[in-house]
Order: sequence, then C-alpha cells, then structure tokens
Amino acid sequence: MMGTRHSWTSKLLKVVLSAAAVLPFITTSASASSVFIDANPYKAFHDTYDESDPDRKFRDALDMKFYNVELDIMVDTNRTRYEGPQYPDYLQGKVKLYVKHDAAAWPNTRHLYQYFEDMAAQIAARGGSIHGDGRSIIVNLDMKTANSPNYEDVADSLQAIFTHYESYMSHGYIGSANSFTERAITVCLSGADALKNAYFNYISGRTGKLLAFKDEVYSITHSRYGNVADYFPNAADIYHRFYAVHWKHIESGFDTLMPGNWSQEEEQRLKDMMYMAEQKGYTLRFYSLNGNEGAWHYKFPNGDGDAAQRWTQFAYMNHKLGTRHFVSTDSYQSMTKLFNHFLVPLRDYNHRVEKPGGTQNGVDVSVSITDDRRVVEVHKAEGLFNNNLWYSVGSVRDDGYIQWVTNERINPGGQNKNGVQPHSDVTNVGGQQIVVQVNKTDGTGSGLWANIGRLEPNSTITWITNERIAIGGSHTSGDWPHIAIDGDRAVLVYLNGGKLHYHTGRINTSNYSITWSNSGTINNQNGERPDVAFQDGRIVVVYRDGGRLNYTTGTWGQNGNITWNASGSMGGQDGKDPAVAFIGTDKIIELHTSQNTGLIWYNIGELEWPNIRWIHNYVWDSGVSSRPSVDYNAATNLLVDLHKSGMNDALWYNTGSIHFP
Repeated sequence: MMGTRHSWTSKLLKVVLSAAAVLPFITTSASASSVFIDANPYKAFHDTYDESDPDRKFRDALDMKFYNVELDIMVDTNRTRYEGPQYPDYLQGKVKLYVKHDAAAWPNTRHLYQYFEDMAAQIAARGGSIHGDGRSIIVNLDMKTANSPNYEDVADSLQAIFTHYESYMSHGYIGSANSFTERAITVCLSGADALKNAYFNYISGRTGKLLAFKDEVYSITHSRYGNVADYFPNAADIYHRFYAVHWKHIESGFDTLMPGNWSQEEEQRLKDMMYMAEQKGYTLRFYSLNGNEGAWHYKFPNGDGDAAQRWTQFAYMNHKLGTRHFVSTDSYQSMTKLFNHFLVPLRDYNHRVEKPGGTQNGVDVSVSITDDRRVVEVHKAEGLFNNNLWYSVGSVRDDGYIQWVTNERINPGGQNKNGVQPHSDVTNVGGQQIVVQVNKTDGTGSGLWANIGRLEPNSTITWITNERIAIGGSHTSGDWPHIAIDGDRAVLVYLNGGKLHYHTGRINTSNYSITWSNSGTINNQNGERPDVAFQDGRIVVVYRDGGRLNYTTGTWGQNGNITWNASGSMGGQDGKDPAVAFIGTDKIIELHTSQNTGLIWYNIGELEWPNIRWIHNYVWDSGVSSRPSVDYNAATNLLVDLHKSGMNDALWYNTGSIHFP
C-alpha cells in the first residue's frame, strides 16, 4: 500500500491480506449473534448545497452525520477577486470561488470559504472532529469548467483556504509515499483534471506539502470492465488516493434504469472492487445511488426501497471487509432515517435452491431453521396436476451458502404423500428435532392434514405420522394452513369461509401426534393467506384484508386458549402473501411480495404489546418473486427466506442476519 493513514485519534482498522487471497465473510455462528454496524460513517452526500437556500443542505449534512460531502465550485465570468473588508484577510486578492453546479455569469450563492468556516466552528465545538468521534470528514471539491477558470488562480485560492485551516487538514508530502496523515478534514479534488494538475504543480513549486488530494472518476460514459482488477492498474500514491465510481460499474443495467435484481454476482463484484481498492490504497465513493430524490436518471425504479437495499448491503460489506468506502446519494433524508435506526436484515447469500444433480423447482415453499444451522424446506411439486409433497434439508455455511444434502418425498410409513398449500415448522422437544408439516388435501376436498416426523443427524427426516387435523372427532376443513411451534405447543392458522381461524395443540413425542384442544376465529377477522409466528406465549398473525396488510396479536393462556388482543394495519401498506417471524424477544420481521412488481419487501415491527409499531419498509429481494417464507434463529442470528421465482417455478433462498443497534 502506497501510503499509511495515520489518524490523530485512532487508526482505521485494516484488513491485511494478500491481494490474491480470498477474503472470507465474517459471519461465523460464533460472531453472528453480536452483529453491530455503525453504518453512518459510510454516508456520502451528493451536491451538498441548495442554490435557492445555499447553506441548508450543508448544515443538514453536518447535523445528519454525513462523513463525505460534495461541493461543486466555479468562478464568475470575470474571475473576480476578493477585495474589501467584507472578505477574510487571507483571501484578499485571490480569485472568488463560489459553490454552485450550473453555469452562471454572476453566481448568487455562498463562497467556498464560508463552508470551511462552518466546519471549523463545528470541529472546535466538538472536541477536534466534525462529529466528535475522531473521524475525518471528506470534502469533495468538484471543479466546474464554466466561465473558463484560470486553474492556477483557483489553486492559489484553494491553498489560501487550506492553509488558514491547516491544523484541521489531512496532509502528505510529495515524494514521501507513506506520509499521509489524517486530520479532521480531508479534501479530495474532483471534477476538472486541469485543476488537479494545477494544484499539484502549485504545491510542487512551493512547500511540497499537500493539503488536498485527487480522485479519478469512472463515470456513466466509461466502459464497464469485466475484470475488477482493470479499475485499479496502479497502487495509490501520495496524491491520487480516491476514486469516484458510478454505480453502473457495480450493477449492470443501472445506467439504463433497468438494474433488475441485486444478484449474488453483483454482490461479489462489489466485494471484489472494495477489497481490491483497499489493497491498492484507495478510498471509493460510489455515486448516483438515488431513491426518490435527485435527477430522474439516477433513480431506482422502486425508489427508496431499491436504493435502501443497496445502502444496507454497502454498509454491511464495509463491515465485513473492515474497509471505509462511501456511497453517495441525493436521498439524504431517507438514507439517514435508515442508518440512524439500522435495525435491518443483512443479506449474506442469494442463490437457487439445489438438490443432488441440479436445481430445485416447486411451489408454496416453507422454511424452518434449527439451532445447529440446518434448514428444512417443504414444497409442493411444480405443475398444476402434480401434488407431490417434497422436503429438502441443508446446512448453512459461514458465508451464508446453503449446502443442500437431502431431497426426498414426504413419506410417513413409507407412503408418498400428496397435498396442496404445504407449510411446516421445526421444534426441539426433549432433544428431538420434530418436524410438523401441514397441508390441504389435494383434489376437490378441503380437509387439513398433518405429517409429523423426526429430523435425523444425517439430515434426513423420518416421517412417522400422517393424520387428519381434528378437534373432538370433528375434522377441520379450510385453506392455507400455516403452523408455528414453540416447544411442544403448536398454533395452526387457516382460512375458512373468508374468516381467519386457529387451532392450538400439543405435540406428543411418544407417538408423534398432535392433540388439538382449542379453536375459534382470530379476533373475528377476515383475511387472505395468513401466516403465524409464536414465541414465549406471544402470537402474531399477519394477513391481507381489503387490499391492505394487517396483523393480529394474541397471548397463549392456560389449557391452550388464546386471548386475541389487538388487530391493526401495517401502516396502511399493501402487499401479497405476508410471512412473519420473531427476531429477538421484542421484534418481528414481516416479508411480502409487492402487489405491483412482485419484489419482496420487508417490515420490521417493534412490539409495544399488544400493539406493533412498524418501521422500515424497504426491498429485501429485488428480483421478481412469489410467496416468501421466512424463519429466524436467535441463537445463531440466522435469517433465511425461501420463495418461488415470479417468472417460473424455480426456488430461491436468501440467507442473512439481523443487525441489532
């Protein structure tokens, strides 16, 4: 690495590995339960000014803890100089520098030095750094070519400002590759290359002490290299320490407003680019990653939802690599809202569900997780007239990839079973991993059935019981049965006659059966496609009703009766096929497919029992999908969702974890 970052308070954590080494993700089960990310330091603000209210956005950026800001600078038509007592003494006779983006003969905006005054005041008030935490703020000065500036004069004005605030400025010495020293403000010269050259020549002919550094830009017009190494042909030197990279160089199609799914391949490309830049000594600033704000040609089709998925993964990637790169946006309020309450799912892997000899297809998939990081999925075979019920078992590696080892028919007593609308859950009872799978009968019937088995150490399931679900000898009929189990206690929810119903029961491991004891409606609610989560006696049911996503909470009482407490909407949101799981003791995650695009969105619910306060409504999987199923294991902080592709019957999964601030 051509230069060392010396912090005046602490050194930035480095990943010291060979450039040829493969860097593993830090997602082992031992560390997963304590995932914590301070995401704010990766935020960058594009165009940190408002020409109609010149200092509002900049002050917002400081208030909202951005660590990377951009100021476009230009001169006026006559390249007027600072003269008179209204201007600082150190700038007298220097060319005026305005902060503005668009060409104007006489810009009516603030001067660049005023922004440095703002930063200096905040640094002094907060103990020596912009946010009081010892971290430097990077100020990108984007030189505009309007009004034909004399770049030597611009360099002279810039150096006057930098010298006035020299005690706060990161610096390095020409010819000394390891002399970079980080201070409260780090200036990166961007935009016109003529200014970058003029500033370097200016310093070379004088002190040799650089108070600003330069970037190179990979813009929307540059070719997208297939090999990430081609972006960094040389190691960083004392002057060239930054790159500004348009997001199209990560995500194919972003430049044509057709980014598509955030794929595993693109996630790997992001990792490779960030890691390689770190090894070569560069800091990256990705730009044009907008949601609902900014220029139309920089926006994702699904606005803040799509953008937030990328912001989240970007922060997570920095965390896993130990790097500190930046992502720039005009959607600064949305990014701040997300990062300031960074209780979000973090994705490790996105892949097809596999089976020996190929990939897996199916419909109505369901997923459960065990404490030893095994995943059990059940599904109906694809095809309108093929109602075979199947299961697969896999193990989740430390990097999030699921190694599927079993793919077999559900066959209690050796008899292959058919059915539709399957769902399942796994529980540990007396040291046995018990699997309960429920479904509606195939054909023209509406009876509900349960298959009960034992998950074996070799990741097969010994299916033992196939039984009709009944209470008091009366068989149960309905649609879309879903089950949640806590210990030996089971809650079944289903749809009958347009209303939501439930059963409660207990699992008997001596004969692998369930004794169902209580039933009724779920708070007299109507709905579609209910799902249920059950933990520590608390029950959450999610469903769609009247075109809106809704929930009902309940409490398990003596003898298995449920007291239904509260029903409400998820902030008035719409969506299809909601799925829910507890994450920790006081939070839940809900996934659903968009009613318009088919993308999978998530909500985080904070329990204010018996009510739920919903926060975050962002994209989880940006590929077209159908009917997600989700489970979470708190012991290993492992989150898994399975779903069918929205385009065909291929089954896909995402693995990840939950960030707990």
